[in-house]
Amino acid sequence: MATKEKKPKKVRKPPEPHWNDLVDVYFNFCGIHFKEEPVFDGSAPRDLKSIVKSLRERTESIPLEWTLDLAKLRLYSFFKFAHDNSEWLRKNWLLSNLNRQKQSIFFSIRAAIEKQPQHPFE
Repeated sequence: MATKEKKPKKVRKPPEPHWNDLVDVYFNFCGIHFKEEPVFDGSAPRDLKSIVKSLRERTESIPLEWTLDLAKLRLYSFFKFAHDNSEWLRKNWLLSNLNRQKQSIFFSIRAAIEKQPQHPFE
C-alpha cells in the first residue's frame, strides 16, 4: 500500500506591521475627502497591502524605522498627493487604481520634492 505524501505546510508571511491602524487611515481619508465609507472587499485589502508594503520597503531603504506614526503619515501623504494631483484618480478612487498607479505617484512625489526650493543655508 502506497503511503500518502504529506504536503509541506504553507509558511505564513508575518502580518503587515500596523495593519489595522493603516486600514483606519484609508477609511478616515475616504470619509473626509469623499464623505463616504469605502467598500473593503474583493481585491481591496490585497491592493492596500501592496501599497503599504511598497511604502514600508521604501521607508526602510532610507533607512528609517517603520513606526506606527511614520506608517500613518506616509500612507496618508500618499493618498493626499494622489487625490490632490490626479483628477483621474480622484474621480476613480479605488485601491486597485491607486495600486496600479503607485509607481507613477511615487515618481510624481519625487518630482514635486525636487522642485521645492532649497533653503539658502543648506
